[in-house]
Amino acid sequence: MATRMATSRENKVTTRHRNDRGAGTVFYNDKLNRWIVMVPMPKTFDGKRKRLKRSFKTKTEAMKFLTTETTEEYPVELTVADLLNGWQNWLERRSETGLLAPKTLESYRNASTHLYAAFSSFLASEMTVDQVEQFLTVQMREHSGRYVVLQRNALDQAYRWAQRNRLLTWNPAQLSTCPAQLNYKQGTVLTAEQAQTLLQTTRGDRLHALWAVMLGVGLRPGEAMGLTWDCVDLNSDPSVLHVRHYLRTGKDGVFLGEPKTAQSARSLDMPTFVTEALKEHAGSSQTRAEGVWRDLVFATSSGTPYAHRNLRRALKRVCANAGLPSLTLYDLRRTAGSLLVDAGVHLECVADLLGHSSVATTRRHYVRAVRPTVPHAKQMDDLIK
Repeated sequence: MATRMATSRENKVTTRHRNDRGAGTVFYNDKLNRWIVMVPMPKTFDGKRKRLKRSFKTKTEAMKFLTTETTEEYPVELTVADLLNGWQNWLERRSETGLLAPKTLESYRNASTHLYAAFSSFLASEMTVDQVEQFLTVQMREHSGRYVVLQRNALDQAYRWAQRNRLLTWNPAQLSTCPAQLNYKQGTVLTAEQAQTLLQTTRGDRLHALWAVMLGVGLRPGEAMGLTWDCVDLNSDPSVLHVRHYLRTGKDGVFLGEPKTAQSARSLDMPTFVTEALKEHAGSSQTRAEGVWRDLVFATSSGTPYAHRNLRRALKRVCANAGLPSLTLYDLRRTAGSLLVDAGVHLECVADLLGHSSVATTRRHYVRAVRPTVPHAKQMDDLIK
């Protein structure tokens, strides 16, 4: 009898095993009359270590869980606050290495404010699509559609970060529908003929070269406005434009900062019409800035950088005079990418031209041909007569 009792107690002593996630502990809880498994998880973003705890009726079940189950099947019990903290720490590291623009980082931080307030204590693994969509609907009553889309994207990106790190498998934000996205304006793209009309209409205008640069090589507005003469080589064949600056606005005013991302620093061959426009622009004594901005390619008559709002107004007037649809500054960049894809240029080459780190970004935001150029109509005529 004593021997059987000793054996029974021996079977219920603490057992330690090593698995892919580290040393796990199995022990018997007399009060619960169950076998308990404690597994220390990898350190999270903030240096803290989570513990995974499960209970089982038999030691065999407990040992099986410890030695065979994976984090994907039994995710770490992160709160949404944990999730957002970890994701934002990762964004900060990307920003420090030049892979993420400071402005983008700040936008995501701002968008996360209401996410923290609404879901901070919720378990990330138990969030539902309905909860996300209800949150977005409420936010639409108080904020712009653009901001609500950013909120949804922030939550989605945070979950994707956790999935990449094997912390979660579920992403309710990815499956959610944002009310703002249903009416989200994708922007306007000009045809090649319309782009020619815009340039012909502005020939001789002070901003003609700026429109030519943005249409010809697809620069971001901040890149074009921050372009300096030492980054333009008009004597090479073909002429080359180097993107090395981005005109930014900070607490102390306007300044020349680094490009948006590491991929944004690039050297681009210029089409002939862009080269000619810049040569004419360089020969004009009225276009040379002075003082601290003396190297700027595009400056106001007073020698200072252009403000975005003034360029938007100028472009709006140009479009009205030329009988073209109203455009934003980014529509010129979008047109450049779309026309190149329309002409058969490989998508990866277009992504390099635009300074995108991902071809998916190019496809999603900038490739919007006005009309498909694949000769599908003729092929269909050949098939169905």
